[in-house]
Amino acid sequence: MSGQQGKWREDQILVICPGSQTTLAQLGCSELTPPAHRIPTRMFKDEDGEGYMPYHTYKRKKADTAAPPAHGAKDDDKWEYVEDRDSVEGAIYPMQGGRIVNMLAFLAFLEHVHAQLTTTYHNTPIVLMASPQWTRPDCEAIAQYIFEKTKTPALCLLNSAVASQYGLKWPSMTVVDIGFEKVDVTCIYDHNIVSHKDLGALCPQREISGGEVFTQKLLSLLKDKDMTYEMAEQLKKSPICEVLPYAPEESDLMELPTETRAMVPQDVAMTGMEAPVVPEASKPAVAPEAEAENGEIQGEAEGVLDVANIVTTGNTREFLAKKEKEKAEKAKAKKQGKGQEAEAAATKLVRLPNNKRKTNTFHYEDLEHEDVQVPISDGLPGAGALIAANAGTMPSETPAVADAGSTSTEVKADVKSIEGEQANVPAGENKPAEPVKTVTERRTKRVRKDIEVGLERFTFADRHEINRITDTIYYAIQGIDEIYKRSTCWDNIIFVGNGSRLKGLKDNIMQTLTARHLISPSTATIFTSELPSNMATPTGTGSQTPTGSFTGQLPTTSSVNPLLQAATTASLGIPGQAHAPGSNAGDALTHHSHGQTPMSIKQAVQPMYLADWTKNGFEEAMFLGSLVAARLAFCIHNLDVATTEAQRFMSLNRVDYNENGPKAIKNHSMLG
Repeated sequence: MSGQQGKWREDQILVICPGSQTTLAQLGCSELTPPAHRIPTRMFKDEDGEGYMPYHTYKRKKADTAAPPAHGAKDDDKWEYVEDRDSVEGAIYPMQGGRIVNMLAFLAFLEHVHAQLTTTYHNTPIVLMASPQWTRPDCEAIAQYIFEKTKTPALCLLNSAVASQYGLKWPSMTVVDIGFEKVDVTCIYDHNIVSHKDLGALCPQREISGGEVFTQKLLSLLKDKDMTYEMAEQLKKSPICEVLPYAPEESDLMELPTETRAMVPQDVAMTGMEAPVVPEASKPAVAPEAEAENGEIQGEAEGVLDVANIVTTGNTREFLAKKEKEKAEKAKAKKQGKGQEAEAAATKLVRLPNNKRKTNTFHYEDLEHEDVQVPISDGLPGAGALIAANAGTMPSETPAVADAGSTSTEVKADVKSIEGEQANVPAGENKPAEPVKTVTERRTKRVRKDIEVGLERFTFADRHEINRITDTIYYAIQGIDEIYKRSTCWDNIIFVGNGSRLKGLKDNIMQTLTARHLISPSTATIFTSELPSNMATPTGTGSQTPTGSFTGQLPTTSSVNPLLQAATTASLGIPGQAHAPGSNAGDALTHHSHGQTPMSIKQAVQPMYLADWTKNGFEEAMFLGSLVAARLAFCIHNLDVATTEAQRFMSLNRVDYNENGPKAIKNHSMLG
């Protein structure tokens, strides 16, 4: 029965990648596209306070509460429960900094996602991405809940760093995951996790890290402008907010702009002259005799002469001379016009880029919701019915949204006529006013504000936070036990997580690492750290003193120092290059990299063959890797015996769970 792995179609696999704020989910892995669903990772307490609901729920009166209650009706019948899917009032976030802080709420959230995206419980395997902070009891509790509360046939737990590796194809890399309140640095060598460091843990007090740190810093800098949290978050994601390049010579380690005015050409700026005003294009001169009485030009077309008129007047020479003079004036005017256009283009103001401007304008957009009581039409010819009727007869060119206080004159006339007819009715015939039935509708309007932001959009990049990230990367890579694995991890650094979408953050981190930790191969210090490992250290016993039995060539002033030559040629002529154990490289002088400092720091090249991901960015590469892993774990057929056995250990099916229990998830998973 355990051989049923690989028997599902690609459209049956449910992929879930939970995050502290947003969960990426999709049913089916046939298309390697960005996630189809982005679900907020939050739950709400129900009315009893014992269970959990996916949305905020509140009570409001029903639409027909204005009518007198029926006999025997209860007060509870007057109210109804309404779900507000946008509200965060009373929200419970089961994950904080990658850790599960409320297991019951998290399990209820998983059940909500599963029920929302699937229709058949018994034939939908689940691929669930696990954060590196999840403990073994967490994974066992999740496996037990999924197998006992749902009918899923198989579960695959996948480490987020391994998922990023599957999405970016490199066998060895350093994954820097910048999330909402945490930063994970995971070193992978030959598909195995060899080192891991993180920020945002409790030690003993929690100091958050990641994108939330920059939002809080931006909010504190702009508190005098009545900036809310939503405004600060939107400003951080806007193009005008960026991290400037690393400048070690500056006091703030960044070069802040000092000018706000647009640049002008250098010659104009040096002379202090004002930019010349471009005159209007001159109109072609028209001879008075060429104008008719009605103002229309009656002259001959250009290049066409009236031969009969020339012959009858007898002034042929004068006429031809006049024509030549007009041609010369036109050519001169045309040449002057071209010169003025070129001069105008040279003096045209040049717009400064964002990182050269002291101030810039931020356009904040928000959606405001309000509940409005709308009367229910009962068929009488009231003003609302007339407005609706007139609106139906209006031409299609009328805008869809009108001002709240504007009403057409035709509607006003109809309303007044109805009011006049009601006023002419005798007083005795007036009937008591019936209660108006209303219904509550939620209306949404877009609000836009323009806010001028100064240098705060640059200084929000907290240098302390960037230093924490760079130090974590350095200690994670240098903490790898096998020295020969470090250079590969230094050469393949990737950034994932939506916190890394901040403009300029990746470049600043790489520039900081290069400036502080990179050692060039030409630096003299390499020769003291690259000595062959098989060369013994001289001692004071005199046993290593040169004797007369040496038959080799003694070094002279013109020859190469043998120690220096051994240090630079021990690894096939490439200093600092390390070789894995068992390789034949450098057998003459066994040499492993000095490993103290990196000699090359680079970002890994991202794949270009997925157009959707190239456009969207690879910050969510862990979801792409989850789709690839889902195919490998559940959808590949016709494998040999060894590969089939390896595929079986990628996930836990129901048969193995019934035999071994939730503890089997340790061996039947991809947790690294």
